[in-house]
Amino acid sequence: MSKSEPVTIAQPPTDVVQLLARKGRAADVAAAIQSAFAITLPEPGHAAQGAVTALWIQPEGWFLIAPRGPEGALAKAIKTAVGDAGSVIDQTHGRSVVTLSGPRARWVLEKFCRVDLHPAAFGPARVASTTIAHLACTIHQRDAIPSYDLIVFSTFLKSFLESLTHAAEETGYLTA
Repeated sequence: MSKSEPVTIAQPPTDVVQLLARKGRAADVAAAIQSAFAITLPEPGHAAQGAVTALWIQPEGWFLIAPRGPEGALAKAIKTAVGDAGSVIDQTHGRSVVTLSGPRARWVLEKFCRVDLHPAAFGPARVASTTIAHLACTIHQRDAIPSYDLIVFSTFLKSFLESLTHAAEETGYLTA
């Protein structure tokens, strides 16, 4: 593997909010998010991008992600939009987003990811929850480059980054 095609590993400042529809209220939550953020909440295994990025994480549950803003502002805006139809949990300090991008990003992830990342099975706007390096991780493929958002518990970030950089050593990596 040539180091002339290094991958990029970055940790963009990101807000992460978990949104769960209350029993029987998924349609109300979807309508509220559509109205407030001009985004349709995605189906299982998918993502949607608009004013925020929405990732399906479980039945009637999503991560809503945006560039870091004022402390708690995204969670407050989501709670204002959904009212009592949904539960809103600010995960900004509990989850970390690591981006992995470049022509060899898929190759690096395939070393220790259990998800079939072949473009015929997993492509742009796809989401999966799995383990990577023995840690729980939500994977979001953002584009065809490919670029991935990897969402892990913040307490395991250092270990996750060590595993990711080790996997990328063969092809080389840049940090941003």
